[in-house]
Amino acid sequence: MLRDPRNSLVVTAAQLAVQHQPQVIVLENVSGAMSGQHATYWHQAERVIAKAGYKSVTQQVVSADFGVPQIRRRVVLIAWKSKSETPQLIGSAKPITLGSALRSSDGVENHEPRCLKPGSADYAIATRIRPHQKLCNVRGGDRAVPTWEIPNVFGKTTAPERDVLVMIQKLRRQLRRRDHGDADPLSLREILEHCGRDATAIVKSLLTKGYLRKIGQRFDLAHTFNGKYRRLAWDHVAPAVDTRFGEPRYFLHPEEHRGLSVREAARIQGFPDDFVFSGPRSAQYRMVGNAVPPPLAKQIALAIRDQLL
Repeated sequence: MLRDPRNSLVVTAAQLAVQHQPQVIVLENVSGAMSGQHATYWHQAERVIAKAGYKSVTQQVVSADFGVPQIRRRVVLIAWKSKSETPQLIGSAKPITLGSALRSSDGVENHEPRCLKPGSADYAIATRIRPHQKLCNVRGGDRAVPTWEIPNVFGKTTAPERDVLVMIQKLRRQLRRRDHGDADPLSLREILEHCGRDATAIVKSLLTKGYLRKIGQRFDLAHTFNGKYRRLAWDHVAPAVDTRFGEPRYFLHPEEHRGLSVREAARIQGFPDDFVFSGPRSAQYRMVGNAVPPPLAKQIALAIRDQLL
């Protein structure tokens, strides 16, 4: 949220940095720090640094360009006082897929895979998600598997009910009322105009079955998350590694019905196998997910070195 006080931490970091007058200052954040009104805080930090006599450059980078098998977009600011040329973070590594990164991990430290229990709802969902797919009601296409296609978990539907659900999936993104977000609930009139007058009974049935929910006088899909149970694919890079990579409800192994082990998540981040993580499992995932990928960190360090020489 824009008013979250944590957004101003980047400004505080810049203020603390200039107090110590180092030769080089580096700020790193998620790419969203430069999006919309959130960019206000980043620009304020740039002004704090410039006022202290530093030159600076802000670059947006994708970790996959630095030999990391994931699409992790970050924004990096490097500020300096020397007469050196403007530093550039230039990715030159060939793309690495998960197939090459997640080679056999048996016997490697921090690799303790935990498979889903057959017969569980999570297992039943996982068996329906193919590589490069996710459980998602709010998007169409081959990569999205809606809940109504997994009746053994979410409940059976009829063909007419599924037709209405697919139509609502489209209409909620087309008939907009707000100037934010990417979809809006629908009135019954709007649903009936596109699905036919006999859809009233179908809407009531879908409400009872839990596929629709009522918001005031309007209706929307019950599950509007934009993708869970994302199954990775051997021949692609991964989405950004975060602290939930061990949770199968968010990310699935390319072919096994489980989440990623700490070691697998670490490899996707670019950590070598001899870098061992300790502590509770949740803390290990948190350390991996919150880290700057080492190959990217190395390039940042090289850019800093060039400013100090």
